Amino acid sequence: MPDVHAKVPAPRAAHSTGFDAALEVALHHASDLGKTGVFEVDVQFWAEINVTNPGQIQQYGVTLSPRP
Repeated sequence: MPDVHAKVPAPRAAHSTGFDAALEVALHHASDLGKTGVFEVDVQFWAEINVTNPGQIQQYGVTLSPRP
């Protein structure tokens, strides 16, 4: 399984809502790869931040990477 990346625009809600949405998109993309079986993956959460005063998160993202 290759790495799967997903990002979503930042909602006007709690940070967990943005990360949850990005994880759902990444899992959907992973299921579209057409591979069957059981996979162990590492989940990396990340955010794109516009640094101003105050800073603002623009997008939330998730990367799923196969475990070695």
